[in-house]
Amino acid sequence: MPMFIALIPSFRRGLALLSLGLVCSGVGCMPGREAVDDVEAPASDGPEEKNVGTLTVTPGNSSVTINGIPQTLTFRAASSKLGDVTSQATWTISDSSVGGISKGRLTIPPTLMKGGSYKVYASLRGSTGSAPLLIKLVAPDEIDASAPADAKDYFTGGDGGPTPSLVYPFDQTLMAANVLQLAIQWRAGAGQSVFRVTVSGSTYERSFYVGSSLCPSGQCTYRIDDKLWSAVGHSAQDQSITMVVSGSSGRGVPIGNSSPTKIGFAPEDIKGGLYYFSPTIKGIKRVPIGASKPVDFITNGDETGCAGCHAVSRDGKKVAVEFGFGQTPIGSSVVDGIMPKMRAFPLTPSIAWNFAWFNASGDKFIANWSGTLKVRDSSTGAVLETVQPAQIGGLGLGAMPEWSPDNKWLAFVRYTRPSTYDFELVDSGDIVVMPYNGGAFGPAITVVPAKVGSEVHFWPSWSPDSKWLVFNSQTCGGSCQQYNATQTRLRLVRAIDDVGQPVANGAPIELAAGTHQANSSNNWPKFAPFLQNNRYAFVVYSARYRYGFSGGSQPQLFMFGLDLDKARAGGQDPSFQPIWLPFQEPNTGNHSAIWTTDVVCASDGECPGEFRCVANMCVPRIG
Repeated sequence: MPMFIALIPSFRRGLALLSLGLVCSGVGCMPGREAVDDVEAPASDGPEEKNVGTLTVTPGNSSVTINGIPQTLTFRAASSKLGDVTSQATWTISDSSVGGISKGRLTIPPTLMKGGSYKVYASLRGSTGSAPLLIKLVAPDEIDASAPADAKDYFTGGDGGPTPSLVYPFDQTLMAANVLQLAIQWRAGAGQSVFRVTVSGSTYERSFYVGSSLCPSGQCTYRIDDKLWSAVGHSAQDQSITMVVSGSSGRGVPIGNSSPTKIGFAPEDIKGGLYYFSPTIKGIKRVPIGASKPVDFITNGDETGCAGCHAVSRDGKKVAVEFGFGQTPIGSSVVDGIMPKMRAFPLTPSIAWNFAWFNASGDKFIANWSGTLKVRDSSTGAVLETVQPAQIGGLGLGAMPEWSPDNKWLAFVRYTRPSTYDFELVDSGDIVVMPYNGGAFGPAITVVPAKVGSEVHFWPSWSPDSKWLVFNSQTCGGSCQQYNATQTRLRLVRAIDDVGQPVANGAPIELAAGTHQANSSNNWPKFAPFLQNNRYAFVVYSARYRYGFSGGSQPQLFMFGLDLDKARAGGQDPSFQPIWLPFQEPNTGNHSAIWTTDVVCASDGECPGEFRCVANMCVPRIG
């Protein structure tokens, strides 16, 4: 007759009974043993059989400098239940290129290419602990071909020599590590023939030596190799470096040092691409961020002679384009993001707009012509909704619309005086927002009112979180026009609060750093579609000012970063100084850059050389 044991509440006790081979009934199982409920299991063979609890990795903060020799760091993992579990834990590091780690020992090779801020992880049975690790890479000196082989010997003297002046990049700039082609520019001190450019920070340090052949008339320009600058930027992501230029006129003589320039780097690479208008080709160029050259998208307006004002769907697959010239267009259409000759509907003067913007899904766009705002189907051009003059208020006219990324709001410029052309708002223009709920428009709310007769506001653009607007303010009296407007500056305003309500008549924040030099045709600001760490954003715009020894005659594209935490705190300029986007032809006029999440393609030949076409998107080549 089969015999059964009683169910034991403790699983461990059950394991103990099975290991003893006991099959019994009643209160006793073996001579001299107590009841089954009192049988204890043998001690556990290892920590894997027990609850781990909380894992703590020590030391809690580590830093190490790599300077051409390997380094080994030792970490320890402690469990709140088991004590030291260093040898049992699985160890990893946030970037495996740093080195190998096993049983708490991390070995960093001398060939490490970048420093940075990392995390060391220990895991055991579902519990994980981590500790930060800061690695500073002191990289080998780089001696340019223009410098003498013994260039370092020129900097053995003390300080006190003539002082070089670093003119580009600008001080207090926020860069992205994947924007390369950096050309450093400085003015040499009197008599100096050899120069040292030093970049240093908590995660990276390197010196570059340059000779006088790169300094015609004392104006020096040194372009850092892209791989080396990428190492600087990727080492310093979410960190900063200082750049100093030192000059020497001979071995052992006093050297001069420039004032330091501080350069910050965003936590991440910038994603996406830009489609911008180039008067040189009378059409549109496109470029993924990180490329060295753009690719022509529409040249000479295809057969129409010009294609200028444009909007691009968020994913880059559709481009709304005005063809022809200004007030007498041939017509407007939506073209394919890969093949612009493929138009969704034929050109006809009865379908025309100056400015347009797609909704988040790209199936609709809002456009304006002669102050009338209409929502159109992006596949047919058919009018789906018309914004009524009473909803706009004032004269019932609007221009330069932009849909918020969350699809809930429209921002545009409201006319306060009559105008015959959407580029010429005379001497007035309010920034307004309007709620949009699946075709139901609400009344416009004034975010920034114009100062009639003295200040016009235009080109509003939404932040990625649909809460802020960057825009232009133009000082003018009488008739003004907004194409390459001169008396302009950039500003930021909170348009939607944290509970989703519009902020009427807000107080704009002057973006003095991002504007860099006011009244220099600082126009067409557009937000990048991504936030980094829910804090940093980037804005692209066009302007006519010099960057170092270059530019100033033609509108060029510049980019600057914004720290939205500063904007949220209020009272501080949240912008950083701009950088010139280096993919441009410096002697051409470029403006109206629209940012997309992707640059689409059908083949590698439709992407710049550093990119290839993967799944119909231009992506960086590796290596």
